[in-house]
Amino acid sequence: MQTAEHEEHVHEGSLWPAIIGLAVIVLVAGLVLILKNINFNLGLGLIAVFIITLGVFISREVKSWPHVIEMFFARLKGTAIPSEPEKVGGVGFPTAVFLFTEVALFGAGFGSYFVIRASFPVWPPPDAPHLDDFIPRLQTFMLLFSSLAIEYAVFSVKRDRQKPVLAGIVATALFGTGFLILKLGLEWPHLIFDLGFTPDTGIYAAMFYILLGAHGAHVLGGVLALGVVAWRAKLGQFSSRSYGLLESVSIYWHFVHLVWLLLFAIIYEGALLWMHSH
Repeated sequence: MQTAEHEEHVHEGSLWPAIIGLAVIVLVAGLVLILKNINFNLGLGLIAVFIITLGVFISREVKSWPHVIEMFFARLKGTAIPSEPEKVGGVGFPTAVFLFTEVALFGAGFGSYFVIRASFPVWPPPDAPHLDDFIPRLQTFMLLFSSLAIEYAVFSVKRDRQKPVLAGIVATALFGTGFLILKLGLEWPHLIFDLGFTPDTGIYAAMFYILLGAHGAHVLGGVLALGVVAWRAKLGQFSSRSYGLLESVSIYWHFVHLVWLLLFAIIYEGALLWMHSH
């Protein structure tokens, strides 16, 4: 039993998610160097680093996945687990490094956007459609209220109030789902089918869908994580001494909210300010 508990602790604290995240950034950098004819040898070397890292990961970690998956579903089927409290008071080093890779990923995206923007005398390009900010404003309020809701859940769990914890998590997930519905069900279909603003329209459209699509994927990942957290809250697996997963997901969700505020200010409001000034 002690060996199993030790093994579970080791896997829950694995650095591999952060390492793979950094390796993906290296891979993207290598592809850019090759596709842009900047430095073929260096690009090839970076791709080789990614392949080697992925190979080491597969050889060392994949064999333990069945056990980790079994433990994951065992927790979802179980009841409260006070004998194994999850760390509170911080997300832990692996999660912090994971967030660092996310910052690097979006930092690279924003950096590329500004480099491309600086190379154009007029931005957005004259043929770009008007980006109405009504739906993005609604999405901004949704993420604002969702951040308040997840903080309410964390506030409640510290005081062992189980029902408000679940209510806060579910509310956060619903706001996140509403965010995706507005984007994928209303805004993007209007841009693509009504205005003909597709990813292959031009570099401006490509950057728009890359940045907004990457953020949307992170919102979807957050909603799925919130679903797991909500189920565990329903089982009573969080308490004032054990809410590490809830805390980690809340910090990730705040990060998603922060990225959206930057996207909203740069992509939407920045474009509207330019149009009004011309």
